[in-house]
Amino acid sequence: MPALRKYENTGAYLHALYNAMIANLDKRLAEKGYAAITPSHALVYENLDDAGARITSLAASAGITKQSMSALVNKLEADGFVKRHRDPQDARAVLFRLTARGRALRRKARRLNYQYEQKWAQKLGAKEYLRFKEMVSTLVGEPTTDLNVNV
Repeated sequence: MPALRKYENTGAYLHALYNAMIANLDKRLAEKGYAAITPSHALVYENLDDAGARITSLAASAGITKQSMSALVNKLEADGFVKRHRDPQDARAVLFRLTARGRALRRKARRLNYQYEQKWAQKLGAKEYLRFKEMVSTLVGEPTTDLNVNV
């Protein structure tokens, strides 16, 4: 195995890759009429399934505080992407679910990310790009959130 030329922080490369994807998504969503949506809002719409979720579980899934998650959810609710419902298991608790507008946003964001990844696959070649994803999966495991999209 070839030795590294010098210590190069792999995290910096992965961070740059992630930032490129987020910047592209932010720009493309704005072009599609979602200018008020920020990258932070993905912490909500990517962690909400059809059953809905409480603030505490959303915050835990996203790795942020309940207070931060509440601010994100409140903004998305005010903009019509999320709606609150009484939890059928506990009338004192509140579940949040995506509205039709929120589900459309999630589909659009996933499609845009897919299209951006296709550009990476073209640069590396489809086979090499798949291998890259397999290597990342070997290092860190499978994603905990299903971000797949039917295209």
